[in-house]
Amino acid sequence: MIPLDRYPKEITLRDDARAVLRPMVPEDAGGLWDFLRHLPEIDKSHFHEEVDRREEVERWARSINYDAALPILAIQGDRVVGSVTLYRNRTGWKQRIGIVRILIAPDFRHKGLGTALIREIRHLGEKAALNYLLAEVIEEQQAAVRALERMGFEKAGVYRKFINDRKGDLHDLVVLLHPLSGLKK
Repeated sequence: MIPLDRYPKEITLRDDARAVLRPMVPEDAGGLWDFLRHLPEIDKSHFHEEVDRREEVERWARSINYDAALPILAIQGDRVVGSVTLYRNRTGWKQRIGIVRILIAPDFRHKGLGTALIREIRHLGEKAALNYLLAEVIEEQQAAVRALERMGFEKAGVYRKFINDRKGDLHDLVVLLHPLSGLKK
């Protein structure tokens, strides 16, 4: 289990606005659903769940398992404005790889929130003794790719016409890796 005693944690954004980072709890279902339904369609393509259905988001929030998926929310007032989730396999050949998903509310982009969330997930990856963090981004999301690269992620590959969005249109997938200090050389 990753220690979560650092939360809640207040951060300051570029416009001097403040947000609080903390792990998601079941009571966040309503705020999370509101956050998700205002995301652009391309951002919703990442999900395995039907995030347009409130009952699906509520089910998801009730079944949180921090050992498998640790969602950290960025909250301003009572509004969810961003999230970063660390997905981990506890056994098997990928047990030292953390998969990262970052989502930012459109009106909170370019304010440093993504950078703060990437820093936070790197810290959690270190605490979990992971060797790598892996992020998958649709190539059109160049701002996200650049932010990840600025924070130490490196492109590991680009898969052409590899994934489809919710409309069925194909997109290129960029895979980025960030080696962590747990990596044995």
